[in-house]
Parts: sequence; C-alpha cells; structure tokens
Amino acid sequence: MFEHAEARPIDQIIAISRAYAEDPRTEKVDFGIGVYKDEMGNTPVMRAVKEAERRLVENQTTKTYVGVGGDQRYVELFANAVLPDHAYGRDILGIQSIGGSGAVRVLAEVALALNPDATFWLPDPTWPNHQAILGAIGAPIERYPYVKFTAEPDIDAILAKLDTAKAGDVVIIHASCHNPTGIDPALEDLGRLVDGIVGRGLIPFVDAAYIGFGTGWNRDAARVAAVAERAPEMLLALSCSKNFGIYRERTGAALLVSRGNPKLAATNSTLLATARASYSMPPDHGAAIVRTILDDPELKADWLAELEEIRNRINGNRSALALALARAKQDRDWTYIDKGQGMFSLLDVTPEAAARLREEQGVYIIPDGRMNIASLDASQADVVAAKLVSVL
Repeated sequence: MFEHAEARPIDQIIAISRAYAEDPRTEKVDFGIGVYKDEMGNTPVMRAVKEAERRLVENQTTKTYVGVGGDQRYVELFANAVLPDHAYGRDILGIQSIGGSGAVRVLAEVALALNPDATFWLPDPTWPNHQAILGAIGAPIERYPYVKFTAEPDIDAILAKLDTAKAGDVVIIHASCHNPTGIDPALEDLGRLVDGIVGRGLIPFVDAAYIGFGTGWNRDAARVAAVAERAPEMLLALSCSKNFGIYRERTGAALLVSRGNPKLAATNSTLLATARASYSMPPDHGAAIVRTILDDPELKADWLAELEEIRNRINGNRSALALALARAKQDRDWTYIDKGQGMFSLLDVTPEAAARLREEQGVYIIPDGRMNIASLDASQADVVAAKLVSVL
C-alpha cells in the first residue's frame, strides 16, 4: 500500500509557520498563521479561561464521554450568545464540533447528504481550507467575486454571479472579519446580499470564526442574526479559537438555524450521525471552559472586557500599518487596511515576491499576500512597511 503513496504539498499556512519557527533571525516578522499575538509576540491565555480551568480542575469528577453531540449546555449557551433572540430547540439545534473547521466539515457533509446535487459557492478569495474541506467530501465548488484591495464589497457583482447558481446550492458567507481580506459588507449591504441569496432559492452557510474581533461581540453577532432573520434556514459554523483564545482545544459548534421548521430535529439527527461516523465523540475540555465562562456573569464580563482589549489592539495595529504604508508608498490607497476588520488583510504581491520577503527581509506572509496584522509590533510599523513595499 505505502509504495503507491506520493508526497502531497503541505498547506501553505502550515509551511510558512514552520519556516518562521526555523528562522534564526531575531528581527523576523510573523504575518503568517492566524493566531492572535500580543506586543511580546505571545499568544496569551485569557484571564477568564485560566479561572475557568482552575474551577474545572477542582470540581470535575469524571472523564467519561460527553456524547456524540458534545456538551449540550455549552452548545446552548454559545448559540444564545450569538443569536439571543432565537429559541434553542425550536429555532436552533446543533452539536459541539472539533473547532470551526470541524463544524464546516460536518455541516457541509449534511448539506451534501440532504441534497447531492448542491454546488457550494465560495467567495474568491476565501480561507484556503474551505476548498480543501469541500474537496475532501467531493462537493462541487464554484466561486463568487470578492474584493481584495478596496474597503467595500461589490454586492451587485456577487449577486450577478449567483444568478448562475441553481436553487438548493449553498453559499458560504464569512460572518465578520473576512479571511483573508478583512473587508466586510456594511450591515445593510449584508442584508441585501442575504435577501438576494434567499430570493434565488439558495442556502446561506455562515462561517463565524471571529465574532468579537471586528466591531465588538454584540455587533458582530448582529451580522449572524441578520442572516438568520432573513433566511428560512441556514447553516452556522462557530469557532472558539480566536475569541476565547483556546486554539489547541479545538472547540466549535455546528448549528442548524431555522424559523421553527418541524424538520429541524430530523436534520439534527443527520448531523449527529455524521459526527458519529467521523470522530464518534468530541473532546470535553474546551467546551467545558466556554460553558463555565458563559454560565458565570462575572467570568463572562471579564472575558468580554479582555476580548475588547484584544480587538482594540488589532485595530491600532491596522491604523499604524496603514499610515506607515502610506508614508512609505504614497501612490497606493491603503485605507482598505485601516477600514478592515479582524486580524487579516491582503498585500498585493506575487508568490515570488512573498518568497523574497521571507528570504531577504525575514517578513513571513502567505504566498497569496495574506497578512495577520495582529502579529505586528506597532512601534515597528515604519520599518515593516518599508520592507513590505520593497516587493510591490
């Protein structure tokens, strides 16, 4: 068997992360993998997470399975934190997933099982793993246009492309902090997009990996609600990696959202069966952390306060880099970086130029130009900007 294997390319994000770790230069800059880093280059454990873990160590009495659907109290609390005006059990059902990636995977499998003729529509560009996950389950993929270097998505262009979709197709939407551009439509434009999706008989699939990193928890969650209020049914993938800082715990939720559809429970049984056949049971620790935080008003308030501190620092980094780039290269419009949301933005470079940045300047960005601005030391913005514009 092994003799027939051929080496497959490593995911470009993982490859960049490995190369950065092996680089001995002290002034290297990591714009690669999508994790939040503070001014010291560390990815801290949030205060509320540390306290929740302390309580779990002291009070947890068993390590038995949590069930195929995972910690249902966690799922309900998380769903209610994102969609507080929707009733869990009537409007929402779902399972604990293995991170946001696992949520995308099981929801896509369910969608394809219920409609084998469905095509999945991805924004171009999008998170690379979207295509990898959908390709792994054999799903047909099409793309709709998305902006890269301007601050406003073109909703008319998106809807014009979706005119070629067929009823029952699935359209993936980034809830907030679009990866990799950082550019989100205004709330009213998002509503117009969703109305166009629903009006064409298409199913919205919302990937919400960065709630709280854009315009704050409530306003980011309102973007998810804007979809739920317009769509008779939707798929919703949630992640706790960024907003709770528990990346390695692989904690997420795969949710089915409807308007009291009587088939919601039957669809959820398909979701449970899909999870059972894939990984049987999810891990407990990350979900237990989030449940503990969301179930305690004081811990929840402290978590939201620290999340806001993180968001403000990222926004400061965005402004600092945009201004530094404007000073370094005045014939470009850099406002799309300043006006963007979340950790990511794009630089207009070729893969060859990105390689030169790594090799000559010690600046690590993804070959498609994606930058994780959260990793920037704002005091070095002018130095980094000069390196970036050297390859434009």
